[in-house]
Amino acid sequence: MFKTTRLYKIINKNVVITCSRRQNTAAEVGQSFRQRAWLLARERYKDHEHVHYSSVLETNIKPSFSIPEAQQHLPDDWMDDYEFYQGAQDGATKQGTPDPSLPASKVPCNGCGADLHCSNASLPGYIPSEIFRGRTQQELQTITCKRCHFLNHYNIALDVEVAPSTYVDTISRIQDKFALAIVLVDLLDFPCSIWPGMQNILGAKRPVFLVGNKVDLLPRDSNIYLQHIKDSLQREFIKHGGGDGLNIKNVSLISAKTGYGIEELITQLHKTWAYKGDVYLVGCTNVGKSSLFNILLNSDYCRPEASDLVRKATTCPWPGTTLKLLRFPILRPSSDRVYQRFQRLVSERSEKAAIEKERRAVARETGSAAAAQPVAPVGRTFDRRESVNDAFAMAGGSRPITTLNDRHKDYKEARWVYDTPGVMQPDQISPLLTAEELVKLQPATMIRPRAFRLRPQMSILLGGLARLDLLEITSPRKHFDWLKVFVFASEHLPIMIADTEAADSVYKRYVGSPFLGVPFASEDLEDRLRRWPGLQCKDGDIVLASQGRNEGTRLNCDITLSSAGWMGFLLPGHSECRLRAWTPQAAGIYRREPALIPLADRLVGKHIRYSLAYNTTKPFVYKK
Repeated sequence: MFKTTRLYKIINKNVVITCSRRQNTAAEVGQSFRQRAWLLARERYKDHEHVHYSSVLETNIKPSFSIPEAQQHLPDDWMDDYEFYQGAQDGATKQGTPDPSLPASKVPCNGCGADLHCSNASLPGYIPSEIFRGRTQQELQTITCKRCHFLNHYNIALDVEVAPSTYVDTISRIQDKFALAIVLVDLLDFPCSIWPGMQNILGAKRPVFLVGNKVDLLPRDSNIYLQHIKDSLQREFIKHGGGDGLNIKNVSLISAKTGYGIEELITQLHKTWAYKGDVYLVGCTNVGKSSLFNILLNSDYCRPEASDLVRKATTCPWPGTTLKLLRFPILRPSSDRVYQRFQRLVSERSEKAAIEKERRAVARETGSAAAAQPVAPVGRTFDRRESVNDAFAMAGGSRPITTLNDRHKDYKEARWVYDTPGVMQPDQISPLLTAEELVKLQPATMIRPRAFRLRPQMSILLGGLARLDLLEITSPRKHFDWLKVFVFASEHLPIMIADTEAADSVYKRYVGSPFLGVPFASEDLEDRLRRWPGLQCKDGDIVLASQGRNEGTRLNCDITLSSAGWMGFLLPGHSECRLRAWTPQAAGIYRREPALIPLADRLVGKHIRYSLAYNTTKPFVYKK
């Protein structure tokens, strides 16, 4: 009986081994989708030595960085767009000619605020002499300079010579005035968009409204994520040159693109500042000051008659678009007007709630990042015809009013909103990039964090703009020698993971190619790379240690990488790691604690088998 039982065990064991071998053979013939995808990816990586991951290879999508044909050459007939241009004479250039003999006017450009002239094409406010010569002051008030014209009509940014000290001198006029400063900060780029010399210009006792722009592009990780962002913004502002924080009267989160938070900002301005003095929009370049100026121009914060007479400020991804002060008059918030505005907001509340509910439902169902962005239209309470007579009426035989006369008696005691030039922060890499590269750098929709597993002696490259090395990690947990990294940046920036010891050679090999994306060039790539400074590392390594509270669920901290974005880190319990960060000129590398999106782990899916990456999930779909 014992021998028979033993014989059965031996037979069953042989049968199991034979069946498992046949199953393995069948698996090699008919592999799963993930296995085939992994083998195909490994096949693609065979020609890319020392590269462990590339978002371009994984998605098999070659990003296009070509420049539209309209942006490559200056149009020959651009001056035909101007009403006062009489056409080019025989043999004359169609690009226009300067005339230094004509004195400059005192009329500012409607787009950037620089005084119009025709003396030098490289100076702000230039307009060709063929258009400038013989124009009256009223006619010049309807003209925009050549630079603003190309930005508005052709999306081409022309270089002008402006010293950095000019921006500081222009906004220094606020020092001697009793005025409110609305300090704008880019929520995708702080503290790099907080100017360290802000307190020297504003003064320690200057009332300040701290406004974080582009909140619509930040992912939502909890129901109280907005309050956490406010706290982080105020903390970093005080830490990096904002004073002691006692002069901060309000902290608001807005989107100058979608209108979210604008109505609440106007309400707080009426409530806190009322009509005490002028208001200045200040901040670094490309934080959205001109966009906020334009949206306030068509809101309850501007006098109704001025909305039609004040030209909108020129907006463009290129930094330094506004060169001098632009302004519009503030509508006095009397008790009756505040009450009428309150009635309008209450009447619109149910309609806005229904639109918001529908938007979130679409975002949950489709996973569209564009639908997940918060949107709030900005309305008008007061009809312009009730505030002033029709300025365009011709019945009386008078000429139509097309510009605002700020010397009129009605504006003698007026308070004004000023759009000031942006100050270039030393940590911003915007001056190193072209206008086309800046467009790729700015996220078009809400950011979806991309997560990866990074092992020691691996480097993660964020396009050609930043690099992070994981030098070592110590953890008491066995076989847990990796770090979870979350990348918050534009989806147009490719990600590559390579060996740290070969990271320099990998960067030199792929910079300027679609594998790293930015920088790129449409024509002379060699010249573009010759002028590119490359990446430099920050002095001293960054040491991160996991905290005892909420281990494994909340990100430990962020490391900002200048204007390229930032990375968040989730360490295993009771572990420690050492990192090294690289950016152009080692600019904009900061450690931000706590993390801006602390529960980002909710926003990513499961780990992809045989890969260093994680799946992304739909917006608003996260664990409870």
